[in-house]
Amino acid sequence: MPQIIPPVLVLVLGLLMIPTTLLVPGAPMISAPYQWIGLPIAAAGLFVLMKAHRTFRREKTEIHTFRQPRKLVTSGIYRLSRNPMYLGFLLLLTGIAICTNEALNLFYALAFLLVSHFWYIPIEERNAAGVFGAAYDDYRSRVRRWL
Repeated sequence: MPQIIPPVLVLVLGLLMIPTTLLVPGAPMISAPYQWIGLPIAAAGLFVLMKAHRTFRREKTEIHTFRQPRKLVTSGIYRLSRNPMYLGFLLLLTGIAICTNEALNLFYALAFLLVSHFWYIPIEERNAAGVFGAAYDDYRSRVRRWL
């Protein structure tokens, strides 16, 4: 599989929601105006993403999924989740899908969840275990993968 970084995948999946909503309209998932509950979900995703990104910048460590990590980050939002950026992206896609009120768009959020859980995160976990050893094992035992 090519090395598509998570933000690019999120952008592609988000953009795919446009033709899906316009060209394959199904029955609404929920009645109007309740689809707007997706806005706070998407906003929560952006908030989590920003917090995680700021923590990585403050710690001056590698953010790129496929590169070797330089520092084990366990502070800030990383005390609650080992993968808050993936969680943020998932919330963002889910919120957008709900706002479109198109059930098929939830499959894009599901696709991101599956790719993250079975491809991106295992790569990062192997890299972190190789670089940080017992310190990463300890962190992994204390903090959940998602929440």
